[in-house]
Amino acid sequence: MNVKGWTVLIVEPNKFEGQIMLDLLRNAGVDKVKVVQSQDVAIDVLEVYNANVVIASYEMGPLDGATWTKAYRRNKKLPGRKASIFITSGAFSRLMAEECRHAGCNALIGKPISGKVLLSTINKVLTQPRDFIDTETGYVGPCRRAGIVTAGAPSKRRKADDTAGPGAATLLDAVDMLRTAANAFSENAAMLEPCEIALRNVQAYAVNAGDGPLMRACAAFALQLSSAKGIRPEAVKASLMVCVDGVTKLVTLGQDQARRREEIAEGVRMAVGKAALQRAA
Repeated sequence: MNVKGWTVLIVEPNKFEGQIMLDLLRNAGVDKVKVVQSQDVAIDVLEVYNANVVIASYEMGPLDGATWTKAYRRNKKLPGRKASIFITSGAFSRLMAEECRHAGCNALIGKPISGKVLLSTINKVLTQPRDFIDTETGYVGPCRRAGIVTAGAPSKRRKADDTAGPGAATLLDAVDMLRTAANAFSENAAMLEPCEIALRNVQAYAVNAGDGPLMRACAAFALQLSSAKGIRPEAVKASLMVCVDGVTKLVTLGQDQARRREEIAEGVRMAVGKAALQRAA
């Protein structure tokens, strides 16, 4: 995997999540990577920045990730419109995967995203290139016959969890397991994988229930796990505890407390962003 040949643009509206994604790639040795927060800026940058990897959030605006990809593929002013496009989402579904495939995306990655999944997915797409289809009135993008590369789908996460040991019977059980795993990881970095599995159990509940605040908190939590290397241990531990406490509160609060739940989810993302900025400094 020669990451030195990657030129990456990240389109992520949340600046903290963008910073963490940037850290993941730089830690892997990717030198050429930029982060933007808006679609308009992304297009301006891509007119002069010939990226071969574009990572974009499905939940960006004003266009969703699939619609933006379709417009990107058809914009002949962009020198890199044949770049590999990776869409990320905390609400992964088969329907979304098909939508992204027909829009011209190369891959859809479900959140929470680990550094390992991100890097292996990019490497798989770049090392197994498909013919680029460019029709005047029809589809524009990589050949769709082979389907779309997917990673981190909820069904795959649950299968992995089954092989790791007994699962959680309820969401509250899953959160208790996550707290235990996070405590173990904060004391011993070798306990990362059990913590990631416990988090995936919680996120599977969030995705199945369509719980936006809980999905966002889980995504931030996952980014914290992926970016913990290089951050002071005390900062990692403090951020992990904010993540666990935030997820616990979101699970116990009723859906009728929507405003409070949004505040908690944002607090988790802020804590993760603060820890990442300490590392960047």
